Formats: sequence, structure tokens, C-alpha cells
Amino acid sequence: MRQISLGVGLTSACTFSCKHCYSGGGENPVEMDRELLFDFLSKCNVHSINLGTGESCLHPDFHDVLASFFKMSIPVALTTGGPSIEALSDSEIIQLHDVDFSLDFPRREAHDAWRAEGAFDMVLRGIERCKSLGVTASVAMCLMKQNASMMSDMCSLCRELGVSLRVNVYKAIKGKQFEPDYDAFWNAIQTLFLEAEGISCSEPIINAALQAGGETLEGQGGSPCGVSSLRLRPGGEIMPCVYWDKSPVTMQNFLSGETKLPSGCKIPTPDFCEGCDWFEPCQGGCSGRRLYSGKSQPDIYCFMHEGLSLPKLPRKPRLLGDDYIHSSYLCTIIVEFAK
Repeated sequence: MRQISLGVGLTSACTFSCKHCYSGGGENPVEMDRELLFDFLSKCNVHSINLGTGESCLHPDFHDVLASFFKMSIPVALTTGGPSIEALSDSEIIQLHDVDFSLDFPRREAHDAWRAEGAFDMVLRGIERCKSLGVTASVAMCLMKQNASMMSDMCSLCRELGVSLRVNVYKAIKGKQFEPDYDAFWNAIQTLFLEAEGISCSEPIINAALQAGGETLEGQGGSPCGVSSLRLRPGGEIMPCVYWDKSPVTMQNFLSGETKLPSGCKIPTPDFCEGCDWFEPCQGGCSGRRLYSGKSQPDIYCFMHEGLSLPKLPRKPRLLGDDYIHSSYLCTIIVEFAK
């Protein structure tokens, strides 16, 4: 049985109501069935777990679930806007493998206006607390039209805080009003690669640009979603990708033997990609993005369209940093800054 890096959404409830968020939240949040979750885990070969989706601490059994995860002796990470770390004791935090703090903007006023008053300072407190306890902390940024031009400032903030930066590119699940266009995307990525000194990347289209620019890439090409990673929604659906709209596979029908676990995102490779020199690392790009921009179309950030120039990404030696759970979890970019 293949090893899985598993994302677990315990609840759709959240402290915030961010305009771009995929998880929904709302007045009637969905809570994961604890017994069903651990029955599912007993039947799978789980390599690591990341808690996310809503704010995990809002699940009524949050602390008990976390204690059970720790007893399984597998790495557990947490993604939070801040509240879930504030809900944990020091003894719980030190058992976490790493913690991602969601930060949309590098400036207090902009982030608080997007999320809630005090959200920026909550992240800063959480980062300092994790660092004081010896737990790896990162900033997780959703790259959007609204913050793409601020990449340099985000890098400066993370360098100042002494944390790594993980960048997820917005998928148009809430419409295209938050989606960076081609130039905004590649300008932000070029800035990121210029300012960062260590990189882990599972974004297929960026890996294609790296290989086209002369990088030697190792590992599997294409998206890791549904291959090395899966996502559990609070209602029990098993998703190949955190941004997927729906899935016929649930923990219940998997356990009953009715269905198998998802294997890949199952979107056919576009005809446009046939014969492409950079097909191996890309394989059509991010399927989560293509779900909303056109399943039969290549990734909207594909540089192989006529008239588009190859993005020039600096070639730098990769630092030997921490083994981040998210490296094999979804289409994402993780960068580190030299100390």
C-alpha cells in the first residue's frame, strides 16, 4: 500500500471569514467524526498528517485527537491563522513536527483588514512561541492578485522573523477576482526565487520552468495530489486535492470496500501538451488550477504558448533544511532564507 501524506480537516469552522478561502466555514460548520477518522487511519499507510481547512481547535475533540495522533508516532503538522496554537499547551506544541501560520499580507493593516483585527499580531505571537519551544515555524501565503506585488516585502518579513515561507497559488474556487494573471504570477515567483536561498517545489509549471532553465530535477513529475497526498474533508470526503470541488470517495465507502482511495486527480492531459519538451516535470500543470480554468486547457501559467517568454528563474544551490511535511503534500513552493 502506498504511503500517504494526509491532510485532515477536522472542522470547517473558522475564526475568520476570508474572501478567498476554499473551506467555506459558515454558520453551520461540519465536524469530522473522530471514530470514523481513526478507523480510516488504521486501514491506511499514513506517512504524515497535516491539520488544516478550518481552525482545528474549534473541533470539540481537538486535544484528544491530537493526543491520539502523537501516540501514532508519525509527524504531525498544523496550519493555522493563529488561534489553534493559542489553544495548545507548550507540551502539545513541542510534539508538532512544524507549524504553518497563514499570513496573507506582509503588513499588519492589510492582513487585519483581510482577516480580522489582531490577526497579524496573533501570527507573530505564535511564531515566537513555536521558535522558543524549538518547533519549526513557517509563514503560509496564498498568492493572489491582491498580494502578488508584495512578494519582496513578504520575503523581507520572513527573513526578519527567521522563518521559512510556503507559497500556495490561489485557485479560482471563489471566482477569478483573486487570481493573479500570467505576468503577476511569474513576477512574484521570480522575486521569490531571487530572494530565497533554499527551495522545495512541487508546483509542476514552476518545475517545468526550472528544468527549461537548466535545473536538474529529481523525483516524480506533475502534481503530487492524489498520488503521494490525500485530503480528508470534515464531512468524510477523501479528496485528491484540497481545492477539489467534490469526490465520490468517502471514508465510509472506502472502509466498506465499495471504493478505493483516489489515485491522481484524473484530469486528462491537454492535447496542447503532447510533445512538449517539458512534459515530464509538468504533465499539464496543476490539476486543481485546471479544474476551474478549463480541464482541457493547459495550466494558465504555461509559458509554452506562442509569444510568451520563458520565465528566468535564478539557479541557486538548495539549502539542506528541515523536512517539511508540505513538500509532498500539494502543489506548493517552500523557500528558506539563509541565517
